[in-house]
Amino acid sequence: MNHRLPRTALLTWAAAVAVAAFPTWREWRFLAQPAEYELQVCLGGMSWGTSPLTSLRGDLGQVMANVMAWAVPAALVLVGLLACLGGRDARRVGRWTAVLLILVAVAKPLVPSYMSDDGCSPIPLFSAEWFGTVLGVLGEDQICLLGAAVLVLWASAAMERPAAPSPAGVAWRRAVALLADYAIILVVLTLVPLFAGEDFHLDHGLLNRASLSLDDVDLEQLVILPTVFLYFWGQHALWGRTPGKRLMGIHLVHAGTARTALRALLFPLLVFVPVHGPLVLIVDGAWALLDPEGRMLHDRLTGTEVALLFQQRALPKLDG
Repeated sequence: MNHRLPRTALLTWAAAVAVAAFPTWREWRFLAQPAEYELQVCLGGMSWGTSPLTSLRGDLGQVMANVMAWAVPAALVLVGLLACLGGRDARRVGRWTAVLLILVAVAKPLVPSYMSDDGCSPIPLFSAEWFGTVLGVLGEDQICLLGAAVLVLWASAAMERPAAPSPAGVAWRRAVALLADYAIILVVLTLVPLFAGEDFHLDHGLLNRASLSLDDVDLEQLVILPTVFLYFWGQHALWGRTPGKRLMGIHLVHAGTARTALRALLFPLLVFVPVHGPLVLIVDGAWALLDPEGRMLHDRLTGTEVALLFQQRALPKLDG
């Protein structure tokens, strides 16, 4: 069912799209301008460390690069508007859209790898110099994204609530669960150097090291991809949930053996696509805003669903 949008709310949504698109426009304009580059050589190389935080920062950097390059903030606002017009709870959609915009605004200055004045030494995370550098780069992008979040909240609050209740939301639980599982996988992979030698490292993150490429297959790909597949497939097939899902009280349902394997295979294949893998991850998550049942795209494609544990008894289980 389509819902008519008040003129004021429509104008506010349109303003939010324009404001959210401004950081991407600034980046495109900067990249289009010719510039001179200075080459600097650091004797002895640079050490970035191999802690889980550096891996997380590397992966978030990959995601944020796609977020800004592909105008994801503006697209999120458009998706939120379409979800409201499609009958979803406007205030709930508005809150989630605003939260995502705020997260982008906060994450953008946190994920880059900042260098010290000599240009060869990375600034340690959470040091006084790092905090000072982060505060120094705050500017127009954060103002625009936070402003767009405020506009979205105002526009969604002015819309009518749907008569039908919205499906129980598990989006934030899934995000936290995925982060927990990500940390566990990193811990498991840190044991690889004990068997594979010191050449195996994840200082730039999983997404950067495990990109699918038939032209250049290395040790990281041969280890990371099967590990990710077996981690999710084995636990979903046996118990229907990973440690992250257990922590957040959610469960995989509507999944037989074949569907569980397909789901565990499809997700890494999509996410680890070179260059556009992080964008696929973003689209996969944003799909939940438009999906009538709040499913993510890989769940919709494989016919599976993630629900709260107390709901799973009421859902039929399919064999396969």
